[in-house]
Amino acid sequence: MNPDQNDAAGTGLQQAAILIIDDDSNNLAILSAVLQEYSYRIFVAEDGESGISRAVLTRPGLILLDVLMPGIDGFETCRRLKSIEGTRDIPVIFMTALAETDHKVRGFAVGAVDYVTKPLQREEVLARVGVHLHIRHLAKELQDANESLEKRVAERTVTLAGMNEELQKEVVERKLAEEALAVKQRELEALNADLEQRVVEEVEKNLEKDRILFHNARLAAMGELLSNIAHQWRQPLNSLGLLLQGALLEFKEGRQNLDSFTLCVKKCMEIVNSLSKIISVFQSFFMPEGVRARFDPIDMVEKAFSIVRASYEQNGIAVRIVNDGTHAMTGFGIEFSQVVLNLLNNAKDVLIERGTPDPAVEIRCGCEDGRNLITISDNAGGIPEDILDKIFDPYFTTKFKSQGTGMALYMSKMIIEKSMGGRLSVRNRHEGAEFSVELPV
Repeated sequence: MNPDQNDAAGTGLQQAAILIIDDDSNNLAILSAVLQEYSYRIFVAEDGESGISRAVLTRPGLILLDVLMPGIDGFETCRRLKSIEGTRDIPVIFMTALAETDHKVRGFAVGAVDYVTKPLQREEVLARVGVHLHIRHLAKELQDANESLEKRVAERTVTLAGMNEELQKEVVERKLAEEALAVKQRELEALNADLEQRVVEEVEKNLEKDRILFHNARLAAMGELLSNIAHQWRQPLNSLGLLLQGALLEFKEGRQNLDSFTLCVKKCMEIVNSLSKIISVFQSFFMPEGVRARFDPIDMVEKAFSIVRASYEQNGIAVRIVNDGTHAMTGFGIEFSQVVLNLLNNAKDVLIERGTPDPAVEIRCGCEDGRNLITISDNAGGIPEDILDKIFDPYFTTKFKSQGTGMALYMSKMIIEKSMGGRLSVRNRHEGAEFSVELPV
């Protein structure tokens, strides 16, 4: 028995009843033996229906529930248990060989408090059972303490009623003191007049600093876009050069005729038109956006990705865009697309810097609880925990001075939270970092 289990023994929680619901008789036998060894009272059931009946009858302190069973599965069994008044508060721990995140999320959604994965590990089962029984015991103690507190509050209320009369006398005295304070307040206001002027001046200085910060960030963003223009134009310009050189060679060799020349001009114009479209897309990123307008976030995401597509392809970075259905909203669409572009550039830079094998980025767009949710995640290994809460600070960067200003993420957070009333956050999960943008519909 490990130290946690010794602690649990000291509380007397082993006398608690545990219901095991599993269609595998071997698992029932093994779990029963392990738990009975620590003096837990054990009840068993081999399917969901009988498990629900046994839970209603015995009211156990905890339920161990298999996910995959004949008849109703573990998820449905848990849902029904949580819909019954007498079993609603009993903690349920799922037992399953399904390790996918979707199954775990589904289990928590129907009311489970924890998971143990098969094959079951004896120490893990004992530890999780002990912890959740202890949590339930503490909840019961808290409820008793609240009832005791309510009783004491009632008694105290009676005492306070007696003190109210004395307080009324103090009110009169306080009014006299307030009059004297008002005189002092006027004197203080005169002294603060000069201070207020100084505060106004300092606020103006800070506003000017903010304007400079955003101007510098704008210049940095323009540099990124110019770099992406170079990536987008390089291949078309090469193709255009080859066509013109081919036409010149045909002319020198006497093979040039009207049909071949017309075909060459047509291909050249197709490339020129393509370059013109690229310029139009990039130009829109620097058009002033003074008023809010309707836009769909997925359109802005795809527009931002079109800017960096060539750079991503050149560096072998795979991109997956998942559209779970966003809602059209009112706001600053161009500014939002600039935020997406900043996050995509940030992900690209860290993947290249760390030399991640099979580098990949996923962009997921959807709508939850009346808010558009856009997440951008990579597989670069995540952000060190000691700087995770600093990356949105102005001028904070992990790059060399010549490679980054430390303003892109700060500017992105200001756009989302100050201009659009949303939220920009980051966390580490799976194989890397995940940035989340939440916007009210």
